Amino acid sequence: MPSDKRRRTGTQPALPEGVEDHGSFQRRFWIAQRVAWIAFALILGACLLGLLGRGGVFSSKTVGFSGGSIELPAISRWNAPDEMRVSLSASDEDRAVFVDARFFEVFSIDGVDPPQKATTRKGGRIGYIFGADPTASVTVVFRLQTQQPGRQRFFIGIDDDVIEQSTLILP
Repeated sequence: MPSDKRRRTGTQPALPEGVEDHGSFQRRFWIAQRVAWIAFALILGACLLGLLGRGGVFSSKTVGFSGGSIELPAISRWNAPDEMRVSLSASDEDRAVFVDARFFEVFSIDGVDPPQKATTRKGGRIGYIFGADPTASVTVVFRLQTQQPGRQRFFIGIDDDVIEQSTLILP
């Protein structure tokens, strides 16, 4: 019965001789542990959504053009491989994907699949020309390697439809 009385009044039982009370340290440790769990859960959620690099819904963006669309990295990691997917709509004429010199400061192109038919230069931009297919759209994959971290801006487009885009490259 005395133990029930102690619980009701809120007093702590006496500790044995030589044992110190570390209750306040333990409470602070538990709080720090819960904060770390929450921080880890937020980082894991950001990774799954693509906010910290390749993969996830927010890691890439698709830009539409009159001759097709380009899916390029919105968020990438420095010195990490990435890719850019270009969908060229069906056409009787060859199509060109244009990038400017700043694009090559942001990315190096490790490969193009399928390979381009030719390369051209127009208005200070470099164009990769791909053969036409009048019956179906063509998907081209550019395998990229990021060059430098930070918010990077460059021009990209299909045929004469070129716009400025940006990519965030995390260190």
